[in-house]
Amino acid sequence: MKTLIKILFSTIIIMILSVSCEDILNTAPQGVLAEGLSSESVTDGLVAAAYQGLSANVADVRHAFIGPSSNWVMDVRSDDAYTGGEGASSLEYSGVPQMERGNIFPSDVDGDGLHVPLNKWRNNLIAIARVNLAIRNIRDLESDTYPKNERIAEMRLLRAHFHYDLKRNFDMIPYIMENDNPSEKSNTEFPSEQLWDLIQADMQAAYDSLPETNDVDIARVNKYTAAAYLCKLHIERKNWADAILMADYVINGPYELLDEFEDLATIEEENGLETIFAFQYSRGNVQLDGDIFPNHSWSDLLNTPRGPYSGDGFYLGSQNLANAFRTDATGLPLFDSFNDEVVEGSTYAGNLDPRIDFTFGRVGIVWKDAGEYDVTWIRNPTFFPEGRSSKKHVLSPNDPNINPPNTGPHSASGLNYQYIRYAELLLWKAESLIESGGDLNEARQLINEVRNRAKNSSYVQKLDESGVAATYSISLYPASGWTQDYARKALRFERRIELAMEGHRYYDLMRWGIVEQVMNDYFATEVERAPHLEGESLTFPDDQLYLPIPQEEIDLAPELYSQN
Repeated sequence: MKTLIKILFSTIIIMILSVSCEDILNTAPQGVLAEGLSSESVTDGLVAAAYQGLSANVADVRHAFIGPSSNWVMDVRSDDAYTGGEGASSLEYSGVPQMERGNIFPSDVDGDGLHVPLNKWRNNLIAIARVNLAIRNIRDLESDTYPKNERIAEMRLLRAHFHYDLKRNFDMIPYIMENDNPSEKSNTEFPSEQLWDLIQADMQAAYDSLPETNDVDIARVNKYTAAAYLCKLHIERKNWADAILMADYVINGPYELLDEFEDLATIEEENGLETIFAFQYSRGNVQLDGDIFPNHSWSDLLNTPRGPYSGDGFYLGSQNLANAFRTDATGLPLFDSFNDEVVEGSTYAGNLDPRIDFTFGRVGIVWKDAGEYDVTWIRNPTFFPEGRSSKKHVLSPNDPNINPPNTGPHSASGLNYQYIRYAELLLWKAESLIESGGDLNEARQLINEVRNRAKNSSYVQKLDESGVAATYSISLYPASGWTQDYARKALRFERRIELAMEGHRYYDLMRWGIVEQVMNDYFATEVERAPHLEGESLTFPDDQLYLPIPQEEIDLAPELYSQN
């Protein structure tokens, strides 16, 4: 897929990339690009362009960073992360710090298009337009050899993905299919449940038509990808029996947990046994290669620390999240008291889940193979004395697959983003069993399978290799006392720890219906522990569960769009 994406930069694809959102909304579907150009090579280019939309890599790479596919900005909206950077003024124009403080405005105050709601909205709509153009072209293609049904199924799963991302971020959205005129599609046309039905229909069609493996490219979506996405949707809709059915299909497939947790952040395993759906990125160097538009992970481009990366230090793990990795004397999580003590760098001597040092950097703890994470790596240690940059989305600065400092986007290493991985699939099934009153013991075994991988992974060592870097202690849940209520707490805590800094936390709080409760508890203590929040009086407003519809879009099409 990385090679396939490169070929999209033909003249026709460059024309597609130049189309603005306003053009998309005001152009009938039968455009010149879809007429008289049908050939297998053109069709393959349009399919590649649709896949490339997964990277949010459109028009201006800054728009991908502010409206990221990885959804790191939504982690900032949860109890897991800070905006980072210089502090309160960093990215103020974008709305990210406002999201961290519990509020977000619908307008782009600077008028330069760098605003979270605007970029999340437009990036997805442009990607949907690419998908629909590809579908129309596939159907018009006169060929007896081209795998039309399979390619359309791929496109329908991508279309479901982009609409799904819009739905859970904005709630009220248009649903645009290949024969629709976008300039006639309103975000009030379909009620919430009908939108979920439309998304599910695209996913189901993909599941029905896709093969289990793809002989052309391992990175393409397949039947297992569709099944996993259906499981994700059924979890969202609390259709537990259907979620279990799809989970079982994937579990019986070719996937398994990697032996080492940290291998998830390696080039060698980025499409490995644990990967069910990954956004494919590639390496390219502006200065050295003359590659003016490499398919980097622009979404996380500025989130590396300074030090060996010369990064900008955005997206830092919160103190609350660091404290959540504390374990008791037996190696189990502290559900109700984890936040009673503060975990500070290498000076903390209590028990910790080893995943803490697989997840983010801590002062005094070895960072990959680049030495100890140091205070000088932190962009503003006055506001963020612990730093805690995410380790999951970047390679070692010594890896040959990363761009070196001062030679282009060095932190954009080409490392894929794991959108759905097998560990999450196991936890989805466990959650479905717990919430449906199913086999609690099976749910415990699934959660323990995830914990056991963390337990048996190679722990982070001290720089002098004299031993482990911290007092790591993790154990499996025993059968004793495993009630539905305890199992629910265990499942939710496990999702937070296992998937930390992967863009899922806020959406979990949303579907569990506990955003306000969790966030107000978080604010009550975090403002006393995070220097950049000290002195603020923060609460999570009950009308801010979703991102606002961008005011710029409402102004452009007031007859189509209403505020949510």
